[in-house]
This record gives sequence, structure tokens and C-alpha cells, in this order.
Amino acid sequence: MTSQVEFRVLGPVEMRVAGRPATLGGPRQRAVLGALLLHANAEVGSRALLRLVWTDTPSSAGSNLRTYLTRLRRALHVPGEPASRLRTGADGHVVTVLPGELDLAEFTEHASAGERAADADTASTHLARALAMWRGPALADVAAGPLLDAEATRLEARREYLHERLLRARLALGEHAELLPELRALLAHDPLAEDRAVLLMLALYRCGRRAEALEVYRRTRTALVDTTGLEPGLELRELHLRLLGDEPATVVMPAASPAQLPSAPAPFIGRTTELAELTSDHRVVVIDGMAGVGKTALAMHAAHRLAADHPDGALFLDLHGSTPETPPLPAAEALARLLASLDVPAAAIPLGTEARAALWRSTVACRRVVVVLDDAHRADQVLPLLPGAGTSRVLVTCRRGLPGLGQAFPLSLDVLPQHDAANLFAAVSNRTDEPGTQVAAVVGLCGGLPLAVRAAADRLRDRPTWTVEHLVRRLADERTLLAELASMAPALATALAVSRTALGDDQRRMLDLLGLHLGTDVRPPSAAALAEVSVPMADRLLEDLVDARLLRQTAPGRYRLHPLVRAYVRGNARGLDRPLMRRALHSLLDHYLAQAG
Repeated sequence: MTSQVEFRVLGPVEMRVAGRPATLGGPRQRAVLGALLLHANAEVGSRALLRLVWTDTPSSAGSNLRTYLTRLRRALHVPGEPASRLRTGADGHVVTVLPGELDLAEFTEHASAGERAADADTASTHLARALAMWRGPALADVAAGPLLDAEATRLEARREYLHERLLRARLALGEHAELLPELRALLAHDPLAEDRAVLLMLALYRCGRRAEALEVYRRTRTALVDTTGLEPGLELRELHLRLLGDEPATVVMPAASPAQLPSAPAPFIGRTTELAELTSDHRVVVIDGMAGVGKTALAMHAAHRLAADHPDGALFLDLHGSTPETPPLPAAEALARLLASLDVPAAAIPLGTEARAALWRSTVACRRVVVVLDDAHRADQVLPLLPGAGTSRVLVTCRRGLPGLGQAFPLSLDVLPQHDAANLFAAVSNRTDEPGTQVAAVVGLCGGLPLAVRAAADRLRDRPTWTVEHLVRRLADERTLLAELASMAPALATALAVSRTALGDDQRRMLDLLGLHLGTDVRPPSAAALAEVSVPMADRLLEDLVDARLLRQTAPGRYRLHPLVRAYVRGNARGLDRPLMRRALHSLLDHYLAQAG
């Protein structure tokens, strides 16, 4: 790194300016900085920081955090720069890091290059550079909570995996004699590590010490059987047989794992707390939320982070739970595609769903894969796709929750906070100097929905002569709001239409009639009057619309339509049968008059 500023998290948390260490305070304060550096250049909310840094948040944690941030803001003010590298906004705190300043970023860049390398020499060069960034255990000197500890553990697992790849690359380059001492020490430290036993046996055999290589197998097998009751795995057993027959043994570089994840949408703003949950220790997470709220974008960002710790593959499967004119993908077909992604021959894939599910669980039991199941329809579609034993991770996205997946961690996604939505709008539109009040008006009209905010920003970027004020005027008319946004995000209106179509007849009728509702807040008695049903029936229908993510519950018995849903249903209401519309409005007005009297 050539910058005069250096940030370090791969070891003790440090900041250096022109080679001299900055004073960063005690373990808890350094933990706050470490958490911010793990999410460099992205805002981290105070609540997320509290969860990352404290185990059981004491009552004093909030004031302590403010004190730590004040001290860090002074410590991170680099001489000669106009402001501190630590900035606090309306919804969070961010440390600005430039290219070449953060050891974690350098590690990630070289690690990725080493994994992509087509030859052992290039792989060895980049992997060695990546591992050279480490000075000790990640976040070594901080007082961290469980979520921050999980981040450090993830980095350590990544380091160990890359170390094994480097050893394999060096063996492929013929450095077997040089590696013998290191490989002996590694296996002595962990006698059950079969991958290390394989590498040591290969190195010994290539040095002409076949008997010693076979003795390594014997000791490793004994340790495995005595400790776990299990025989060695396939790679170690096959190598043993080759050495018994004195057959040439070659170094097997890791085969290319499936990498099916689409690129994560950029820029990605906010969602720090949700990302922390997704990358913690939950094996299955179900992300639900209304159309356009950013479920898939969040899952992609989390999956790309998790992929580094899951070297056996990153799988993506669209389950078509809400795709227009496309039925949901049956579980049996989904299983066949997942198995094929892991190189299971088509002839070996059984016909029935249960048999395929059993084969899928067996296939991933000893692997570490991350799987994104996008746009799920129902729990019974997803349940057969979940791994049984092992350390694989599954991220599921869906419009409505999937309560039938008992083992899954539910994560309901809401719209973006105003500050994050404004930052997203500025980043996508590339208009960073527009008046804040006008930007706030745009994201307010979009209801903070990421898809709508992006669409509005794209619209502005596509019209360089427009101002944000002009865009506000165009979006302010509720009758044309969706049409304005649909030119850049046609999926938005389609998604709302699909959600409406998926409703039952009674729920769909209630949603359409809510387009006639006169106030902002909806309550069961007024909804009952509008739909001419009983209050308990209205309450049930409103709750069904909440489950379908077409209505938001602001408090028990109080509901509100998202601005874009309101624009959509009011457009639908204009097409209602005239007598029905008049009768519904008269009934609603009679209800209000009775309440007033």
C-alpha cells in the first residue's frame, strides 16, 4: 500500500499516518472502528454498531458509543485533509477509505485474483500477497460482541482456505521439499485435518519418501477412527491406494466451483443491520417484503460476502413465485437443477421429489455452498431444497413470509430510511448537488422503495435538462406517478399487478375498494363500511393484505397503503363499476357521519 494512510483489521486494529500509529483508545473503542472498517465507505447505523460491539447491551452503551465516535472522529482527522475520515449522517456512521489504504481490501483483491488464476504460478503469487496482509488474528485486540466475532471468524476461515490453496499451488510448482517442515507442523497442530495429510503425503512421496507418506496415512486414519469413528474421506483414501501401488501422484488443484450468483446491484446503500444478520450464523434466512423493496439485491450482496467462506459453490435459482405467466418452479425440478449444478450426472438423479431431496442433502452434507433461492412461492416448494447436516447456507427471498420453515430465521425487509433513500437517489442520478428538500420530496413520493427510487433517479439521469424540482412536479400527480416511474422500471407496475392477481376474490375486492378510501390511515370499521362486510371480516381481510405485503400495519388496528400501492389501487378504483363505487362511498360517508354524531 502506497498511501500515507493505512487502516488495518487483519490483526490488531490500527490506523497509521505516514508510518506512525494513531491513538485509537481501548478495546471497545477499537471494536467500533473495526466494525466500521469491515463496512468501509458504507453507513453503519448506531443500532447495528451496538449489536456488533456489545454482547448484552447495557443502558450506558448508547452514551458510550457516542463518546467513542467523538474520540475516533478526532483520531481519524488526517493532517492536511479538510475533515475527519469518520463522518456521521442522519442514519449512520461511515469511515471513508481510499484505494490502497485498507488491508482487508488488498487481501480480498489478491485472494480473488489467486482464485481466478489459470496457472499455479499466478495463483501462488496472488495468494501469497493476500496472506502477507495478515499480522495476526483478525480484530485481535478488540472487545467484540457475537456478531463482530462472527465476522472475524469468517475472515479467519477465509484465510485458512486460501492458505491450503497456496500450499497446493506451491506443490504444483515443485516446491515439495521446501514445504515439508510447514506441512508437518500444520498436521501436528490438527491431526484430523485430512487436507493437510494429503498435502504432506504428496510432498513426502515426491521427495522419494514413500514409506513415510504411507505412515502419515496410517496415523491420520487412526486419529480419525479413534476420535470420530469415521474413515478418511475419498481424496485421502484414493491417494493412499495410489501410493500403495507406487502410481504417480499429482497435485490436484481445486476444481472450479459453480459461481452462479448474478452481480449485486450497485450502488448498494444502507441495510447494514440486515447484512449483519444475513452473514452471521443463521443457516437458513427467509427475506420477505413488498415488491421492489430490494430483497434480491440484499440477498446478492450477502451471498457474495458469504461465498468467500463457502468454497464449494455459490448457487442461484429463480423459483418464479411471482413471475407473470410463469408457474412456480416445482420442487422436483428445482432439485434436479441444483444437483446438476454440483456435477451430479443426469442419469444419477432419481425421479421422485423425496429421492432427489435425499440425494441433495447427501451431496451438500460434506460441502460448503451458499444457495440463493429467489422469489419463493410457498414453504412446501422450499422445504425439500434445504440442506440437512453441514455448514451450507441458504438465503430465500419471497413476497410473503414462509412460516412453515421452522428452522429458518425470518427477516422482513422494510423500505429504506429517508437518508439512505436520498443517498441512493444521489448516487444513481449522479446529482449530488441538488437541494436536499427536493431530493427528500422525490424519495417521499417514491415511499422509500428502492426500485422506485432507482427508477426516479434513472429518469433524471436520462433527462440532463431536468432539475429535481421538475421531477418532483411530474411525480406529484398520483394519477401519473406509476406511469412516470414505469418508463424506467416497468417491473414495478407489473409486480403490483401480479401481487393483486395472487389474492383471493375477497382480498382483491377489499384492495380495490381501498382505492376509494378518503384518509391516510385505514381502520377495520371504515374498511368494513367501504366493503359492506362485518368489522371482524374487514379485520381479517386487512391482515391478509398485510401478509401479501400490499398493506402496512402502523399499529394494532391501524393500516396504511404504501404511496405507490395507493396510486395503483386508486387507478384501479377508477375502473370500478359505477353503482358499486357510489354504494361504497355512501356507506363510507354514512360511517363517518355516524362516528361524528
